Amino acid sequence: MPAVEFERDVSATLEELAAWIGKAYPEAERLDTGHFRIEDGIAVLELVATPGPVRQIALLRLPTLKLHYRFANGDSKARSALLGRLDLYMHRGGG
Repeated sequence: MPAVEFERDVSATLEELAAWIGKAYPEAERLDTGHFRIEDGIAVLELVATPGPVRQIALLRLPTLKLHYRFANGDSKARSALLGRLDLYMHRGGG
């Protein structure tokens, strides 16, 4: 099965990302700064985060990360389950 890869931009710091991953998947491996390996059943995700430019809206400054997702294993159902759980922990409140 070929790897499935995609990228996302998020407004967060590396520390926030590490905390979200740790809450969603306490057993996740931190391979390096901003580099994680998450296993959930048959799904295996490698996530690499690199700091991006700061976004500024008036006086508000938001840090950004470019996230590169690479699923090395897992069918679409397993990948969706892993990503869904991770997304719940990465979601910020809103109105």
